[in-house]
Amino acid sequence: MASESDILSSIGDSNSQTSDQLPSNFFSIMDRQYPDKNKPLAAGRKRKTKGTVLYVCRLCPKWSHGHRATAVQHIKNRHAAQLRPPPSPSPISSNQRSLPAMFASIPTPDSLRQVFNRQAYNEAVIGLLTQRRAPFSAVKWNELKDLALACNPTIGDQLITSRRQAMRHIAENHVFYRDQIKDKLAIASSPIHISTDLWTSPHRHALLAVCAQWVDQDYQLQKALLGLPECRGSHSGERQADLIMSILETFGIMSKLGYHTGDNATSNNTCLESIARRLKENLNIDYDPKKRRIRCIGHIINLSLQAFLLGSSNEALVAALEAASEVTSEDLLIRFSQALTTRRRRGRRRLSRSDVDEDYLGIEGIPALRKLHGLAVWTRCSSLNSQLWDDEVGLRLGIDNETRWSSWYHVLDKLFKKKAQIVQFMHENEQILGENRLTAADWDLLQKAYLFLQPFDGATLCAEGNKASLSQSLFLMDCLLSHYENEKRHYSAPETRDERMLHAIDMGWFIMDKYYTMTEDVPVYSAALLLDPSKRDAYIKQNWPGSWHDNAIGGAQEIWEEEYNIELPTKPPAAPSAVADIVEHESNKLAQLARNMKVKTAVLRSEDDFVTFITAQPIEIDSTPLQWWCASEQRRRYPRLSRMAIAILSISPESSEPERAFSGARRTCSWDRLRIKCANIERVECIGSWLREGHIIPTSRGGFGLPMMFSALKDNLTNSDDDLEDREDID
Repeated sequence: MASESDILSSIGDSNSQTSDQLPSNFFSIMDRQYPDKNKPLAAGRKRKTKGTVLYVCRLCPKWSHGHRATAVQHIKNRHAAQLRPPPSPSPISSNQRSLPAMFASIPTPDSLRQVFNRQAYNEAVIGLLTQRRAPFSAVKWNELKDLALACNPTIGDQLITSRRQAMRHIAENHVFYRDQIKDKLAIASSPIHISTDLWTSPHRHALLAVCAQWVDQDYQLQKALLGLPECRGSHSGERQADLIMSILETFGIMSKLGYHTGDNATSNNTCLESIARRLKENLNIDYDPKKRRIRCIGHIINLSLQAFLLGSSNEALVAALEAASEVTSEDLLIRFSQALTTRRRRGRRRLSRSDVDEDYLGIEGIPALRKLHGLAVWTRCSSLNSQLWDDEVGLRLGIDNETRWSSWYHVLDKLFKKKAQIVQFMHENEQILGENRLTAADWDLLQKAYLFLQPFDGATLCAEGNKASLSQSLFLMDCLLSHYENEKRHYSAPETRDERMLHAIDMGWFIMDKYYTMTEDVPVYSAALLLDPSKRDAYIKQNWPGSWHDNAIGGAQEIWEEEYNIELPTKPPAAPSAVADIVEHESNKLAQLARNMKVKTAVLRSEDDFVTFITAQPIEIDSTPLQWWCASEQRRRYPRLSRMAIAILSISPESSEPERAFSGARRTCSWDRLRIKCANIERVECIGSWLREGHIIPTSRGGFGLPMMFSALKDNLTNSDDDLEDREDID
């Protein structure tokens, strides 16, 4: 067998490599791509070639180059162990074939088994089960076995063919990577902020999602699903605190706990109070549950527009909020909607008895939206109706629901995209539609509602994005409250007056203003706004009443003085100077002369100060506020203030991560898998989340992958065998 040096020498050092001089496995290591292949050309021109070639390393995909010689050199430098020598030149002329070449080369079974990458196969199977949520019984499918054997017929005994084996593999890697994430959290550059929510699965088990968000040691924002335990028995705040504290203890982050983001259920108050009490008793940590609670901006927008659509009076809104205060997540939204609907129906009965027009029942109580709802239901109630609608209109309206205001908006959006076709459809099918036919007055009111709701759709998308920041919360609420006030002025004008819209606007504004006022008790909201380099205190002075300024700035400054305005144990390295270079490299005599000649510099006011920063002129930035503060330049310039900014701007403004976990768990708990154990749901969702967030890096991308560790964790899995789902007796 050729030695490594022989292989390297056979490749040669020349930059003009030909195909005959390439390693025999060059294209197994390098992927040849053509980035210009799909680039559009000028009209009338046709591409004659595939364009520029780019060689991308399969073993370290971040490396790529356009020259083949450089790619060969990269393999020699980085992947010499994988090199195979180029084929030796044949003495036979190119137009002649040797006798062995006349026969097909048949690899031996041993050689086929040696090229089988079992690690990559295992990772692919586990990825199917966790990220793609295929059932565990998929490993027993004959089609999956046949697919693997078609690629390599000698690996039948190395395939995963047991559901128990697959679940063991997932469980072991869950334990292994849980410890890896624990180590990452221990060296995080920010506090560990959490967001939680409660959800009832299709098989009627309550699951509590606990998600973390932090800035790592490389100053990159990270997210992870820490746990999805079952919440057995009571769903009280105390019970949720038990589960959260258990997870915090498992990951060793009780002393680094930051802020909590959740919905508006009062059980979150009880939960944080319980956590604060235990942190004080066990670790003597002062944790203010009132100041550490962040209310999900998405839930606030949703409640506000539920009130806009359903509210009949301020008293009805207060009663609905009180009725929904003891439940969480979607149950809160359902209860809130049901409470408003019940009061609205009672109001209708009273109004019908007194023959008073329904002027104050909320916009959802008017005929236009009732007809729209009826039309959406009509298109779905039978296949004949659906076919007739599809043939004439071509776009389904969807359906509204009790928990999402945006469902109404999306129905309206589709309605106006196909307005011409729908008007024609209603004209031709008037008798079939009956009371669901929209009149000109209905179209006018729906147009007003649609235009009013548009900014809220954009605000929701902005708040739930991956780059969302707490600095956006007050900004978005300011924008939406301003929108409420502008629309109220518009519909109050004599020429555009509309009593129904005015009342609906009052209902939505009441809820938005209620939660906006609550942010005064949580100074981190205004601190996040002030630490945004594009806003600072200029935003507050421009957009807020003068009576609010001192309270907002004072609360943020209190955080600075109490937690961050302290001397750091080590100072950041100063930029090297010419004198320093002389002192280091030249003789002591020259150093003395250089010091005598040095010009004294003025002592400038420190920039590393909260008040100095927020009173400076706002600047335009081409990144998020958090990314701006994480840059090394800002961390050197503001060593203390950057710690405060990174800690605050890394707080999640919305509990969207638990919602994403529930969306995935809903697919894991499909109707044919309702006997899956809650412990296995947690393992599957955690592994899937860690793969998506990059905490688990497959071997194909240079990571550690999902190793097989049966023996190492055998003792920890003795109780997991009975937790497997997909049993043979499932229907």
